[in-house]
Amino acid sequence: MNTTRSLVIRIVLAVVLIAAVAVLGLLITFKIADTQREDYFQQRKTQVATAAAAIDAADVATLTGTAADAETPQFQRIRSQLVRIRQSDPHIRFIYLMRPQDGKMVFLVDAEDPSSQDYSPPGQVYEEAKPRDFEVFDKKRPVQTEVEGPIQDRWGTWLSATSYITSRDGSAVALVGTDVDAERAITNFEQIKRLGVIFDMLALVLLVLVALQWILWRYHREKRLALKQQMEESVLKLNEELVRADRVKSDFIQLASHELRSPVNAVNIAVQTLDRSLEPKLDDDEKSLVQVAKNGANRLVDLVDNLLDITRMEAGDYVLKPKEVDLRELVDKTVGLYEPLAQRKTVGLTARLPDGPLDAVVDPQALLRILENLLSNAIKYTDFGGIVVALEIVGDKLRFSVKDTGMGIPERFQEEIFSKFAKFDLPVEQRRQGAGMGLAASKGMVEAQDGRIWFESEEGTGSTFCFEIPRYQVEDEGG
Repeated sequence: MNTTRSLVIRIVLAVVLIAAVAVLGLLITFKIADTQREDYFQQRKTQVATAAAAIDAADVATLTGTAADAETPQFQRIRSQLVRIRQSDPHIRFIYLMRPQDGKMVFLVDAEDPSSQDYSPPGQVYEEAKPRDFEVFDKKRPVQTEVEGPIQDRWGTWLSATSYITSRDGSAVALVGTDVDAERAITNFEQIKRLGVIFDMLALVLLVLVALQWILWRYHREKRLALKQQMEESVLKLNEELVRADRVKSDFIQLASHELRSPVNAVNIAVQTLDRSLEPKLDDDEKSLVQVAKNGANRLVDLVDNLLDITRMEAGDYVLKPKEVDLRELVDKTVGLYEPLAQRKTVGLTARLPDGPLDAVVDPQALLRILENLLSNAIKYTDFGGIVVALEIVGDKLRFSVKDTGMGIPERFQEEIFSKFAKFDLPVEQRRQGAGMGLAASKGMVEAQDGRIWFESEEGTGSTFCFEIPRYQVEDEGG
């Protein structure tokens, strides 16, 4: 009763914690998006205010708002200033000067190319002007810099930033306006929110896994304490209970991993699709956020796959399905998958294969998973130099090797390298993210094929991981 009650309390606490993290994550995401929006608006205001301050009010005063202005040096001087400002910021679509004339708002200078159909010549009436646009000139409103939008006119829908060129007495003599595409600007803010939500979801999945592991650990710890009190009655019974408890844990982890695989893969595919479809539209900060989401999604996929493989092997449910395989195609495909990751670290990645046919009868998925785990580790711990994936035919065996020029494995950790959840106390600059299950899963899959796996490593020089498996395997009839 006490154990059940304690378990319920822990589950409730875990749910409350997860909910709190979710809410906090969303609040932070929306706060960041709102702050980005405010900063963006302030940037537009500062830009247009600076442009207004740079234009000589005396030059503006000479303009008549007619086609004749285009031939004057004052017009050309002002237009050159506007063109330079527009060229300095690719987000600006239009930058122009306007002022009231004969009760209407007319263009004085437009930075658009005169040959463009969007060009507004001196004297063209801005039909979309609102009564409040005249109020500053009529001294009904103070001179100030503003950002408005979305505003729709004959040219499109815009976020418009406006400021004023003033005379010595502070009176407005002309309005300076800059227009940026409203949909593009607003979409950027929404993308930040969407990326934040995706990242929040990934964090929640990881938190759920941690919470489940914690609950199970606490639950089985109390079970073991209870069984310890009954040890005098029957040692055999205690052993049976421990085996049963371990089996329950393995079954639960296997079930949880299986159920998580589909949503985790869905999140991974969504992030990859988001990256491909939006990359041309994202700035460096947004690309960095997408990369964080991609890295987190990839780690989740590897975590779930390795966890599922290990629990299946421990439960005796891991079944090999050998079939005819072109090893050259399989190795080239694997190397191709990891080339972009190696290129991002400026690390070379090559395959070295023997000449001639490279046929075999093996389980392609198991072989692919082993190579992926070894390649992932090699890239993770290699910051310069290169990585070579090689294959040798040794009698009736296939000998694969993955050699890197990374940091190497300290001698004191080498005995534990194939242990499940192996994590080592490395200096901060040498630490890498990972769950410590890839090599354990690889060892299990190699041994399931009657093979062997080993490594050679020298700290500061690099490591070489090798494994041998039979070239022609037969499917287990019991599977």
